[in-house]
Amino acid sequence: MIARILFAFLWRDVRIQLSYRVEFVLNLLSILFAVGTFYFVSKLIGAAPLPDLAAYGGAYFPFVLIGVAFSTYQGVGLRSLAQSIRQEQYLGTLEPVLSSPVRLPLFLFASAQWDFLYSTFEVGVYLAVGILVFGARYPHANLASAFVMLALTLSSFLSIGVMSAAFILRYKRGDPVAWIVGTASELLGGVYFPISVLPPWLKAASLLVPMTHALEGLRRAALKGDSLWEVRGPAMSLAAFTALVMPLGIWLFRRSLDAARRDGSLGHY
Repeated sequence: MIARILFAFLWRDVRIQLSYRVEFVLNLLSILFAVGTFYFVSKLIGAAPLPDLAAYGGAYFPFVLIGVAFSTYQGVGLRSLAQSIRQEQYLGTLEPVLSSPVRLPLFLFASAQWDFLYSTFEVGVYLAVGILVFGARYPHANLASAFVMLALTLSSFLSIGVMSAAFILRYKRGDPVAWIVGTASELLGGVYFPISVLPPWLKAASLLVPMTHALEGLRRAALKGDSLWEVRGPAMSLAAFTALVMPLGIWLFRRSLDAARRDGSLGHY
């Protein structure tokens, strides 16, 4: 039963995506230009090992490529569920879907699965372009550690997405969850530069941002080949974040859903 529901949601979203082929091509071109931009920025910085990047092998381009590629997941986590809710409201299908026997956690996961699968494809394109076109190298990558960190990264970003969707369901627009997390991650998440360059007070604040721990673990696994035991700090931080935020997000979503049903705004957009 669960597999059939997941497949039904997935097949619906795949068909929608395939109907926008021009957008697909433009997305691929955007990735190519984005990777090229950071490659030439790295050429400006030079090939000499940088002290602040010593913990990640010293080279800027492989470092920033991982940051830019895997930050895609946060963008999906912040907008995927919220956009799905808005689309269902716009089409007038949200109330019938939520009135069906589909349990709420399953509905939330099913609504986000395609976007996370597609973002995984985009991450692969980022890395493929960086490696095959611009010569990025990851000779010490520990794939087992990277896979575990990736799974924890996805769960933590999905938990944020549930909170974001709860706000959109109730208030329709102006999502502060996406704004706060997205804005904080740009500065504090270590996407474009290591957090070691931040002043102490901002470095402490960065520990509250899940992007910081996600990229720390992924980079150490991919650039240095750290084992799962060696990346246990970032891994445990992401696991704790998910364990705290996911139940809270589902609770808030239920509250928003109940409120929208009471005031008759569930189908409004």
